[in-house]
Amino acid sequence: MSSRKEHAQEHARRREQLSPPPSLRLFNTLTRQVEEIVPIETGHVRMYSCGPTVYRFIHIGNLRTFTMADWIRRALVAQGLRITHIKNITDVGHMRQELLDRGEDKMVAQARQEGKSPYEIAAFYTEAFHDDETRLNILPADVFPRATEHIPEMIAMTGRLLERGYAYEADGNVFFSVKAFPGYGQLSGNLLENLGQGEHVANENDPLKRAPEDFPLWKVAEPGRLMAWDSPWGRGFPGWHIECSAMSAKYLGPQFDLHTGGVDNIFPHHEDERAQSEGASGEQFVRYWVHGQHLLADGLKMAKSTGNAYTLADVKARGFEPLALRYFFTTALYRSRINFTFRALRASQTALRRLRAHAWRLSDLTLSLPYDEKERLGERAAFDHPYYRAFLTAVDADLNMPRAMAVIWQMLRDESVTPALRLAILYAADDILGFGFATDVAAYAAQSPDERRADGAPEAVVTLARERAALRTQQDWSAADALRARIAQAGYDAVSYTHLRAHETGRN
Repeated sequence: MSSRKEHAQEHARRREQLSPPPSLRLFNTLTRQVEEIVPIETGHVRMYSCGPTVYRFIHIGNLRTFTMADWIRRALVAQGLRITHIKNITDVGHMRQELLDRGEDKMVAQARQEGKSPYEIAAFYTEAFHDDETRLNILPADVFPRATEHIPEMIAMTGRLLERGYAYEADGNVFFSVKAFPGYGQLSGNLLENLGQGEHVANENDPLKRAPEDFPLWKVAEPGRLMAWDSPWGRGFPGWHIECSAMSAKYLGPQFDLHTGGVDNIFPHHEDERAQSEGASGEQFVRYWVHGQHLLADGLKMAKSTGNAYTLADVKARGFEPLALRYFFTTALYRSRINFTFRALRASQTALRRLRAHAWRLSDLTLSLPYDEKERLGERAAFDHPYYRAFLTAVDADLNMPRAMAVIWQMLRDESVTPALRLAILYAADDILGFGFATDVAAYAAQSPDERRADGAPEAVVTLARERAALRTQQDWSAADALRARIAQAGYDAVSYTHLRAHETGRN
């Protein structure tokens, strides 16, 4: 883990020496503008990402949001910045026992269904979440704070809000007074006068509240509740929003640079989080709020009730590799909705395999070069090359991954650029893309010639690929294209005879 981070930081230092560092610009939900990310502390970005509620497997829509945050982090590292990244684990059930019978306390409900304690449920699905992120090459956060381990911080922040007049106590419950915070609604656009009509308020209507828009910071625990703690207001448990405010303040301070999440977090979670954090500290909470749009599935919003809340396990069970999903996420802007289908995922898997095949072929073509020449032609020259600069320009333009990938494909097909330099540019870009091409090439190089040759392709297909390679050398493009069509009919893609891979007809 640390070596991977050190490797990225070393690449960032080399980029800074060779060319002026780029500037990442992202859409700030708070200001409704695309803005350059300028950290509060020079050279150091402090970043918080809303993590999972660990009562079930996360779905691929969640993974899209976490991948977006990973690309942002990698792009900032490529800029030469140091990153402190925090991603919380919500392992507390928040609803009251009387609401549990309506299925609203998901943590406790799942525990009952599986015959486990809420703590056992949280531990199991936390491990599953970490495994999913690892399989998608999402860099681990510096700290994954768990809500259950930070109850004292939540109690302390709730106490400060009471002292500063932003909260009030009612029969052992503590509520945040929305009217006491004048800037409420700036993040989400939900004006105070309209909140009484909202679903959020209707679902949390409580006779103990002074106003229907107020939200809970601390709630009384009913008898028999397992997840409950002692507090100055009696035994209870925290509200949903206070956990992120308390944990971000502990690890990043009362004000930090960047907060990421999905658009469904904007209201009420992030709006409430912002209000209570600024109420407690008296300072601006976050400078840049970045939100990823919804991932649709088969044209519909993903939901357990419709059976389309696909998980990474569902993707793998259908024969896809997890990184094909990461490639699929590059096909749309993070602020745009994208429709997931398994057909689209198959196209992404094919494209990813073709990228690997290019990397293997370029690696073969550079094997005969002396190391010092590969160094001169490769890595050191990559960071100042127009293709790499064009790639960074796309990434820096509000994380335009479709355009960035188009640059990479154009570069790989440009035979006026030496193989060593193309491979180096691919590696440099992959520090941000996160597909692990250097690892793939190292594994490929360790294989025997027979293993490399076709990865199980039939000998007849291998023969056709060899003949096509010879025709291309002779610049007999028409005959070579005809053989390529025959190879495709057999279900394979031919980049060269040593890099045959199964086509999208189903061979994996």
